[in-house]
Amino acid sequence: MSEPSRSGHFGPGHTADLYGRSMRNFARLRGAAVVALVLVGVLAGCSADRSGTSTTAAIDSNASKGGSALAGAAAPAGSGTAQGASAAAGRQVITTGTAQLTVDDPRKAAVAVVALVEGEGGRVDARKEQTAAAGRDAFAQLTVRIPSDSMTSTLAKLEDIGRVDQVDLSAQDVTGTAEDLDARIRALKLSVARMEDLLSRATSNADLIAAENALTERQANLESLQSQRARLAEQVALSTLDITLTAPGNAPEPTTHGFLGGLAAGWGALVAMLGTLVLVVGVLLPWLAFAGVITLAVLASLQWARRRRTPAPGATVPGPTAPPEAAPFEAAPFEAAPGEAAPPAR
Repeated sequence: MSEPSRSGHFGPGHTADLYGRSMRNFARLRGAAVVALVLVGVLAGCSADRSGTSTTAAIDSNASKGGSALAGAAAPAGSGTAQGASAAAGRQVITTGTAQLTVDDPRKAAVAVVALVEGEGGRVDARKEQTAAAGRDAFAQLTVRIPSDSMTSTLAKLEDIGRVDQVDLSAQDVTGTAEDLDARIRALKLSVARMEDLLSRATSNADLIAAENALTERQANLESLQSQRARLAEQVALSTLDITLTAPGNAPEPTTHGFLGGLAAGWGALVAMLGTLVLVVGVLLPWLAFAGVITLAVLASLQWARRRRTPAPGATVPGPTAPPEAAPFEAAPFEAAPGEAAPPAR
């Protein structure tokens, strides 16, 4: 290494030596940086692999847990569906409805409806028919009872008889009423059984009479509840359907809503009121005529009697007789008693 000069500057050899050392230090630092970068990349790849492996394992674990959870939830869902089906099967529903049909011949259609209902296991509770005549159209009305399970099929088969213009069905759930009646019937049966046991063990006439009265009352209540339950079961088993059969000419007009509907309803009410008023006048007219004849007869008799009492013109009506006039009073001459002087003359 060369010594610095007196001026304080190094020589050319010293400068070259410093430059060489700097380049060697830079090369070492660059190699260390490259090695560090390689190590960082390797470590990042390893951590990514470990992370991906752990993530995949977690996903698989969660998937297996989710599958088991779904499998576990499927069973309760299936059991709930079965319970809902069984609950729906135990419902007590009363179905009622109306149906309007347009047919060519209402009487023949009524016969076909009766055959259809009886074929489905039902019955006819009411039937009304009217043939076409002057001023009236032919129609038929039937009230039928159909098994509840056959209501849908019966309505479908009505289309083979005529054109179904309107169908209106309503359902009433009476499950609570049926269960209440069943519970009361069971309780009364137990009560009747206890009263029968008490009646068999009665030892005195008073106890016997009391037990018989209580047993009679409970048996009457039990029979009433059983009758209500049987009627309810019959209504549930057989649906009620009112069927109206009309000819094409007198089919019911569709109902109009809104202002026109109100106007039509008001006009119909006015016509109905006028028709009723005319009917009342027609009923009262004969009685009014009879009362008028009687009144005229009474007035004529009164007028005739009044004319008989009135004198004819120019006739002399004797007046009242005057009382006879009293004769003038004349004083009797005064006769003086013997010895008295006569009064002076006036």
